[in-house]
Amino acid sequence: MRDVFCGPTPPDIRSLVDLERALLVGPAGPAGISGTALAGHSTSLSARSVSAINPRVIMYRMDISKTRLAAGIHPEAVALSFNRGDQIAELVTLDRKAGEFSFYLLRFEQPCNHAPQGCRPGDLLTEAAETDWQNLSLYDEPLLANTVVDCAPCHQPGGPDTPKLLRMHEFDSPWTHWFFDVTEGGKALLDDYTAAKGDESVGGLTYEQIAASSPGGLQLFVSARHHDKSNMFHSEIIEREVRDSAALQGGNQPFDNAVAGHSPTWRMAFERAQRGESIPVPYHDVKVTDPAKLARMTAAYQAYRAGTLERSALPDLRDVLPDDPQRLAAMGLMTEPGLTGEQVLMSACGMCHNDRLDPKLSRARFRADLVGVSRAEKDAAIARLMLPSHSPYAMPPARLRTLSDEARALAIEALRR
Repeated sequence: MRDVFCGPTPPDIRSLVDLERALLVGPAGPAGISGTALAGHSTSLSARSVSAINPRVIMYRMDISKTRLAAGIHPEAVALSFNRGDQIAELVTLDRKAGEFSFYLLRFEQPCNHAPQGCRPGDLLTEAAETDWQNLSLYDEPLLANTVVDCAPCHQPGGPDTPKLLRMHEFDSPWTHWFFDVTEGGKALLDDYTAAKGDESVGGLTYEQIAASSPGGLQLFVSARHHDKSNMFHSEIIEREVRDSAALQGGNQPFDNAVAGHSPTWRMAFERAQRGESIPVPYHDVKVTDPAKLARMTAAYQAYRAGTLERSALPDLRDVLPDDPQRLAAMGLMTEPGLTGEQVLMSACGMCHNDRLDPKLSRARFRADLVGVSRAEKDAAIARLMLPSHSPYAMPPARLRTLSDEARALAIEALRR
């Protein structure tokens, strides 16, 4: 990262493709352990933005040619994650000397940020989101620590003295939630993308490259170093359980998710996350979209591509998630209905407020299990819970999770006791 951004002639990055070229990933990347994978669901910072019609793109490479482990020189590895809508790119490199991952967040602005009307969906969710970047800011882990975009809760969940990890929940075939034209789920996601976007490119990838992308290469990249197996998504078992349970109710998973499936295997992983033992597990179905909402957004984007709908009039393509609180909870975006106040706190706050945190961080003073939490800290938590969702100090952060009025009231009641 220093080689790229801190050298005597740093690159002039004005687009996503410029960033890819600077990092030598994506279509501009070298041969070898490199490639691209696209996901139609994410548990990342961009979870609310990602779907089959707004996929998350991950480009990666690993160069082992100069590796000399005996001399303390590790492989060079880098990955870039991006999706339209959030004006950020997530980056990770492997330190060649320390052999440890380093995580970064790159923020950018677009011309619409300075327009009177601000950024509209057409600015953020079309090809326009990938060009005309301005005012780039690159943040490393120390700058992100103790913020709502801190890398550590997901990538160093064991605490500051434990290894940093890459994340790929669906680690084995059929790689649920990943575009892949040889699996049923992958085809279902590609079908939805194609229905809305046609042959539109993303991240400099042609449609043919999108269709040919494979999560298997990303699996190899991730498995080359540490990765977390505590809440793995067992794709083959879960997809079979979802397909069979939906079929009993007349459903046709994964191509039609109007009838949601059920999976006991998935449920066990979900409950571990609710207890604060792991980060949230991905949704049990292949698709995260509501069929009626998806149809409306697909029609709107088709009209935009046909030239009959102005870009400025394009609706928010991110509004394809279901309204059902139970399904949103299964996606990790809400707390499950029927929890006690204490359970709400663990489910909503446990990933970022636990006993594994760096004690120097201010958020370490609050633990979701309330063990040892002072009256003053409980009152501070109540105040944060009562802030409007658009406040940067509101808890939980709207980017990560929302609470129903009932769940919020129960959490506050638990904190008052």
